[in-house]
Amino acid sequence: MKLSSVASILLGLIFGVIIILFIVISVLLIYSLLMISVETKTFETGVLRLVGLTKLNCVTMIFIQSLIFVLPSIVLGYCASIPTLKLTY
Repeated sequence: MKLSSVASILLGLIFGVIIILFIVISVLLIYSLLMISVETKTFETGVLRLVGLTKLNCVTMIFIQSLIFVLPSIVLGYCASIPTLKLTY
């Protein structure tokens, strides 16, 4: 094997590990934001349940809040990747 092919394989492996680390960190960040939000709104959720909010509606409310956290990051990630892809190709 040539030295350049070994170097490219090594760089690809390092890049893959860095991408996996970024994914894990982003998942942990979103999870912690949701948990903090749920813990701070425990009283509000209890009052809403007392008024008549069902469990399904409560889960739906948390799911929509998680989408509010995730969707802007996905859109910004795609928008940031377009110039990068144009530079490489």
